[in-house]
Amino acid sequence: MSPAPAGLVGVLLAGGPGRRMGGGKPWRTLGGRPLIEWSLDALDQACDQVVVLAADAAEMADLPRTIITDRWPGQGPLAALVTALLDTDAQGVLLLAVDLPLARPALLRRLAQAQAQPRPPQVLAPIGPQGWPEYLLAYYSRACLPPAQRLLAQGETRIRRLVETVRLATLDPEEVRTLDPEGLSFLNLNRPEDLAEAEVRARDCGLIDTLSRQPVSG
Repeated sequence: MSPAPAGLVGVLLAGGPGRRMGGGKPWRTLGGRPLIEWSLDALDQACDQVVVLAADAAEMADLPRTIITDRWPGQGPLAALVTALLDTDAQGVLLLAVDLPLARPALLRRLAQAQAQPRPPQVLAPIGPQGWPEYLLAYYSRACLPPAQRLLAQGETRIRRLVETVRLATLDPEEVRTLDPEGLSFLNLNRPEDLAEAEVRARDCGLIDTLSRQPVSG
């Protein structure tokens, strides 16, 4: 496994209200383990430093991790990205939403390598199975901070608007499939039925022991 590039910070976005899931999304379980643990374990395999960005740090008080409180809670991932870049010394961040708990470590490691390039892209995002980039499973360089701050000051909340103004690179579908053949990284869990589907997919792919219903190590 390639070493994590210097200056890279993994940022887990766990600040959304999760209303469609009935609230408390990070603590919903998959294979008997909270979604937030799945996501953190994946980021740990790509980054030496990982932080959790939350709307309310008190809700994460028992989590043995560095917690960053969103400066603009409820304003979406663009505001969360700005917070992460302001409140860490990261030269680049590997952003992952807790909605994507089955993100494959191999894909995250490939995205992380953007930081090691002589001239890193401002954003590196994978093209998912549906044919478009996934911006909440992506690399963002510190160069994104000024344009993101300008957009935020204008009332913009969509991270897609930032990507439209910077230098975007993508991982093509063929490369993504070699890193994640089953497309598990792109299972976005917003509703209880999404969670049920993810459990079936994860079990079918051998990520959950069918007898103990616990995650399989490795």
